Parts: sequence; C-alpha cells; structure tokens
Amino acid sequence: MKAYEAIAQSLRAEGVDKFFGLMGDGNMWLWGAFCRDPAVRGYSARHEAMAVSMADGYARTTGKVGVAMVTCGPGLTQCGTSLIAAYRGKTPVVLIAGHIAEGSKNRTQLMDQKRFVEACNTRFHTVTSLDNMAEEIAEAFYAARINRCPVLLNLPMDLQEEDFDWDYEYRPSTQFLPRRIETPNPDQLAPVIEKLIAAKRPVIVGGRGAIMAGAKDEIVKLGDRIGALLATSLQGKGLFAGEEWDVGISGAFASAPTEHLLAEADFVLGVGAELGYYTTEGGLIFPSAEVARIDIKPMPEEIGVIPGLYVQADGRKAIAAINEALEARQVRSEGMRTAENRAILDAPAHVFTPPSDGLDPRALATNIGAALPDDVLVTCGAGHFFSWVGMYMPLPKGAEIQYSYNFGAVGQGIGVMIGTAAGNPGRKHVAIEGDGSMLFNIQELESMVREKLDITLVVWNDAGYGAEVHKLVAKGFNEKLAQWESPNFVAIAKAFGGDGVQLNDASEVGAAIKVGLAKGGLYLIDARVSPSTPTEPYAKVYFGEVSKAPLLRRAS
Repeated sequence: MKAYEAIAQSLRAEGVDKFFGLMGDGNMWLWGAFCRDPAVRGYSARHEAMAVSMADGYARTTGKVGVAMVTCGPGLTQCGTSLIAAYRGKTPVVLIAGHIAEGSKNRTQLMDQKRFVEACNTRFHTVTSLDNMAEEIAEAFYAARINRCPVLLNLPMDLQEEDFDWDYEYRPSTQFLPRRIETPNPDQLAPVIEKLIAAKRPVIVGGRGAIMAGAKDEIVKLGDRIGALLATSLQGKGLFAGEEWDVGISGAFASAPTEHLLAEADFVLGVGAELGYYTTEGGLIFPSAEVARIDIKPMPEEIGVIPGLYVQADGRKAIAAINEALEARQVRSEGMRTAENRAILDAPAHVFTPPSDGLDPRALATNIGAALPDDVLVTCGAGHFFSWVGMYMPLPKGAEIQYSYNFGAVGQGIGVMIGTAAGNPGRKHVAIEGDGSMLFNIQELESMVREKLDITLVVWNDAGYGAEVHKLVAKGFNEKLAQWESPNFVAIAKAFGGDGVQLNDASEVGAAIKVGLAKGGLYLIDARVSPSTPTEPYAKVYFGEVSKAPLLRRAS
C-alpha cells in the first residue's frame, strides 16, 4: 500500500465522502486514490481560494468537517483570505496540501507553509513519517472538530509515495471526542436568573447557536414570562418570525422601531449569539443594559464589546432550566410588552421615494423574500448590498440563511454557495451575490454547471463597489472611480451552460425565482439596482441620516 492510499483510507474513516479542491502535483495521487471509492465525490474548483470557501459552506450547513485539497506553494498561498474567513466563522475545515521535500533540487514551489497558514489563523499539522502518519492525521481532524477552526494537513510529496510494509490501522478522531458540556452549571446560571427577575426592560437575542440547539420554543416561553422583546443576530435572522414581539435583527441592521426600543433595555440575554461588534452596533445599541450570554463553546477568548456574564451550556437546556426556576418562583412580568411599545412597533412605516436610476433595492429584497419557498436555503455574499437582504428580505418558515461576510471579505459568497449546494442536494437553494464579488470568482459559474448543482443566483448589480461608491460620495470624491459598465451576467451564465434572465422591474423577481427553482441547474437573475441609494446603515454613518427602516415581517 502506498502512503497516499493509506491517507485516502484515513479520510474515509473520518467520514469524508465529499471534498473540494484543485488538482496539482502535490495532491494528485491522493486525489486519484481517494476517488477510486465510488462513495466519494470530489468537486473541482477553478481557484484554490474557492475550494476552501466551498468546504466552509459545506461544513456550516451539514455539521461535518469540510475538506479541501490543494497543491503545494502557490496552490496554498491562494487560500489565505478564505482560511481567515473560515477562522472568523468558527468553521471546522481541514485543508490538505502537498509540500515540496526540503532537500528537493527543484525548489520553485518550496515555501514555509507553516508560517504562512499560521499567519492566516490556521493550525498547522504535518505528517512527519509513516510510523506517525495515522496519529498525525487524526490529530488534525481532532483539532478542527474541537476548536472549530481551519487546519492545514501538510503532506510532504516524497512521503506520499512511500510504501507501507505492514498493515495500516487508523483510529478516527471521532473516537476521542469528549462529551460537550451541555447541562448548565447551577452556579453560573444563578446570577443570570437573578438578573432576569430584576430586569424591567429585558431583551433576548437569539443567534445561530440558538437555531442549532433548537431553543426557539424555550426562548419564546421565557420571553412570554418576563415580557422580553425577541431579537436576533444577523446569523439568527428569521428565528422568531411570526412571533408577536419579534423585533428582528439587533445592531447595525435593526429597524427604526427596533433601534428605538433596544436603547431602553436594561438587561440583554444572548442565546447562541456572540453579541459582537455588529450585533451591538459597537456597544451603542444597548447603552444602559447589563448583558449575559449562553453558548455551547467554552469561555470567550476576549472580554468583547460589551462585558457580561457567561454560561457555557446548550442553549435549549439552559433556557429550559431558567424557565423551570422562574416557574418555581412564580415570576411573571410585563417587561417590555407594553401598549406603548406595541404602538411603536405597529406604527405605519415610512414611505420611501423609489429611485429613478435602477431597481428599487428595498422592493427587490422584499419581493425576493416573498418568493422564497418554505425550508429554502439562502446564501448571501458580502458587500454594501447585504444590508438590504438583512433589513428588507423576510424569511419563510424553515428557511436557513448563510452569510459569507466573515473577515469582511467580498468575493467569498460564490464558494460558500457551492459548498452549501453540494452538502444539501435536493433542497431548494437561492443565492444572492453582488456584481463586484461575482467578478472576483466568476469562473466558478462553470463549476456550478459542471458539477450539476441547483442554484438560483440573484446578482445584486449596482455596476460598482457599492460600499466604496457611497463612501466616496460622502467624502466629496468622484464615485465613478468605483463604478463600471456592467457586463451581461446572463450571457456569461449561458456561455458556461446555465440560464437566466435580466429583470426590468423589482416585481419580476418572484416569477424569475420560481422559474429558476423549477428549472434546476444554474439560473442567474441579473437585478440592476439603483447605484445611488445607500442602505440605512450607510446613510446613518456616512450621511448623518436617521434610520427610517421599517420593522421586517415574515413573507406570507
């Protein structure tokens, strides 16, 4: 048995049956051996960075470790941004890369791969010998699973072709995983309970962790008991859709009434929500509130924007324990659920004047949300446009949304959406990406078609880098420096073997999404929106305007 065959055997033992990558000298023998197994499918990317982003999207929506394969040297350096994005998103990814032997005479692609990936917030694990190989591979997967982070599995090219003279035995990392601490520590929970009892104006913020824990019903019950407003982080968008006291996203993407009411909070409980910079708007959205967090992960590494109490536990179990304690003490409170606050939430929304230089972005986001089927997967890229998606696009029942904004990097969305589609075959999938980001990695449209993935893709097309355009305007510079004449994205999609349509009006997007979902494959919707209309967060920060964003309600 060759070493690369043993490595392939190890990957199967770790449960890997799908991977993403770009083939080269440093990984081709492993790739070939691994794909001899008919249960394994490799997805070929056209750029190494997108292979990592694909593994990132796959891991987020399947709960498995995402695996990517690239070659040595330049194959690895292409991955830097995507590795940091996976780290910021706390995604378990194992990136497998070849490595030129230190003594090789051909040193063209030789580099210090350890220093590079560690600078990208990625753990470095290398295979040092055949004797140690099984243990070293397992350690790499263990590190990714336990720390929820990207890990480089470094494979020297000469070692990959060595022969085993003995039976290869591999014990997968899953055999060594400790039990998660899910039951809340009563000593940690006690002060949170006392704060909730004392709170006059409580708010509960649910995040992606609350969704994963299935904590919604217990949170709603707690909210009813203490009179709390129910908000979410961006990643938790839609969690409380349909609830009477759902106030939508907290932080930079909050509606005007939500922003007004959250400023009055005296205690905020985050459940599976980091309560980081954007969720708290740099700490400004809760100016007078004490804070507590409940999360499955160990104690946070930093104090954070807003210091407070911390309980390590499963979100559902912790909130259930709080409900039990409050029931025993017969706690009931009106809290924030007053007639005055109801009137604020139900006040008529501001009527905006539609722009005349492109599709109305507010109408576009609203109509996309109205067209989404129940249980849909939504993937959203990063850029100026994703504020519209966060603030104006309602989600239907059972929908799940993933954002690629980790590390604040544009151009990542198309990889995340491919990994998401690969990990969820048969599930309806609508993706949204900006035109500037599309042009970073437009070659991956060919990957979607080649790999026969079903993705209805809305290109939010303002013919420029919207964030930079509005910042240039605010500072008195020429915004044309960040704009261009848009290419024909539908023609490009068709050239790669997909299909699509260019919208003439925002009202047409619902019918276009229906066609795309029914048709399958790549269906690209080119939505040419107004380039001069800034989102509410930009209008507030850069132009000093007061937010008038309406409270978002679920699509019917």
